[in-house]
Amino acid sequence: MTDQQQAIRLRQQALKLFESGRSITEICATLGRSRTWFYKWLKRHRKLGPPGLKNQERFSCPANRTPLDLEGQVLAMIEVFPSYGPARIALELPPRGITLGHTAVHGVMKRYNLNHRKDRLEWVRRLHGEVVKPSDLETARQKAKKRHIQAEKPGELVCLDLFYVGCLKGVGRIYQMTACDAATSFAWAKLYTDKSAETACDFLEHLQQVSHGVRIQALLTDNGKEFTTHWGSKDHRFERALADRGIQHRYTQVRHPWTNGFAERLNRTILEEFYQVALRKKIYRSTKELQLDLNQFLAFYNFNRPHQGYRVKGRCPADLFCQILRAA
Repeated sequence: MTDQQQAIRLRQQALKLFESGRSITEICATLGRSRTWFYKWLKRHRKLGPPGLKNQERFSCPANRTPLDLEGQVLAMIEVFPSYGPARIALELPPRGITLGHTAVHGVMKRYNLNHRKDRLEWVRRLHGEVVKPSDLETARQKAKKRHIQAEKPGELVCLDLFYVGCLKGVGRIYQMTACDAATSFAWAKLYTDKSAETACDFLEHLQQVSHGVRIQALLTDNGKEFTTHWGSKDHRFERALADRGIQHRYTQVRHPWTNGFAERLNRTILEEFYQVALRKKIYRSTKELQLDLNQFLAFYNFNRPHQGYRVKGRCPADLFCQILRAA
C-alpha cells in the first residue's frame, strides 16, 4: 500500500466515524489529527465526493503568476520601449486593453532577466540581429584598448564631438562643441543652442582663433549630420569648410563611440567636475553666463589640473603642449 493510499484510508475512516455520530473532538483524538485537518477533508469530500480525498497535484505555475499570453504582450511592449521601467510599461498597457500592475510587469521582467535597463537594451539588440552575442561589444572595447591614436605634435589630430548639456529655463536646449588635441589632451569647448552644420563651422572658426597659432592638420568626428552627410558625400557645409582650410576629415567607426575616446572622456570630465557642480551652485539665465564659468574651468583643466593619461603622465596639458612646441 502506497503512502497516498494509506492517507486516503485514514481520511475515509475519519468520515465514517463522523457519520456514525462520533464527535469531531473524539475522532481527532482517536486518529491523532487536528480539527483543521478534519475540516479540510470534510469540506473537500462534500464538494468533490470520494475523489476529493486524494492529494491534489500542485501546479508548477503559481496561482498569481501573469498568464503566458499576457507575458507575451508585456515582452512585446518591452521590445518597443526597452528604456521604460515597470511603472512606465504598466501605464502603456491599458490603452491596449491590458490591465497589469507595475509589480506584475516587474515579475515578467525578472523571469526573463530583463529587470535592468542595460539588459533590456541588449536583449532588443540581439532580437534585431545587430549583435549575435552580448559579449561582442565588450570584445570590441577590449580590442580598442590595445590601439592608440598616433599623434606626435599639437594640431596633428584634434578630436571633435558634440555633447548635449541639458535644458536651461528661458533658454532651451544647450549643446557643447568639444575639441581635444590628441597629442597633448589640450581642450577647447563652446556652448550653442542648436546642433547643425552652421554650429560646427562656427566652432571650427573659433578653434582656429584659440589654438595658439598651431595649424590643425586633421579632425576626428563621428558621423553626425552636423559633421557630414550620411551617404558619404563631401557636399556638406562643414566638409567644404575643412577642405577650404586644408584640414583632413577622419571619422569614427559607426556605433563605436570609444574610437573617439579623447573627446568622449573630456565630455565626461567636464560633466562630472564642472556641470554637476556648477548647476547646483548657481542658476544660469543665458549661455554667455554659463560660457564664462566654463572658460574658467577649461583654463584650470589645461593649465593647473594634473592628468593621469598615458600621454600626459601627471602633468598639465599646457605643459606638454608648450614642451612639444619648443622642441619643434
